[in-house]
Amino acid sequence: MSVIADNTAPKPRAKKAACLDLMDKVDQTRVQADLAAFFGPRAEVFFDTYEKMRSETGARRRSPKTWSWPVFLGSFTWFFYRKMYVYGAMMIILPIVLGYLFGSAGGALPILFAMWAKGWYVSHALERIVKADKLGLAGAERTDYLQRAGGVSLPAGIFAGLIYAALLALMILGATMKHEVGH
Repeated sequence: MSVIADNTAPKPRAKKAACLDLMDKVDQTRVQADLAAFFGPRAEVFFDTYEKMRSETGARRRSPKTWSWPVFLGSFTWFFYRKMYVYGAMMIILPIVLGYLFGSAGGALPILFAMWAKGWYVSHALERIVKADKLGLAGAERTDYLQRAGGVSLPAGIFAGLIYAALLALMILGATMKHEVGH
């Protein structure tokens, strides 16, 4: 049995280089139009992050220091709302795993996620633009692809918000029950 290599998927370094090439383009008109199609609501916030990334060098170019109150206060719900499901799942699972392995080691995660969320979202947008280029999409087909890949998902945000509210309620209930048992 022979194994055929899949050469259609871009290698991580090639994808990263392609995203950096987009930021280095002198004429940003097409890139900004693609980003606007991807970002959807509140695009101006992410354009600020994109410009910050363009002006940085080295590792800060991919992970600029920004701040996101919705991520800090709403935890994983923002990631689900912005269709970044893997990051949202990481915000749910990582504190549990770190708490199990190291005690309260996951306490700083909300701060770290709030600092990096906007940069991750812009990088996610750039990766989708690179993919649209590789697929040869243009015009309305390209815009449609970027809008479907990005933007927001109100149902996912609501569902994640309900889970977040249930987890908070369980945490408060657990704390009050522990307090009552202690007396």
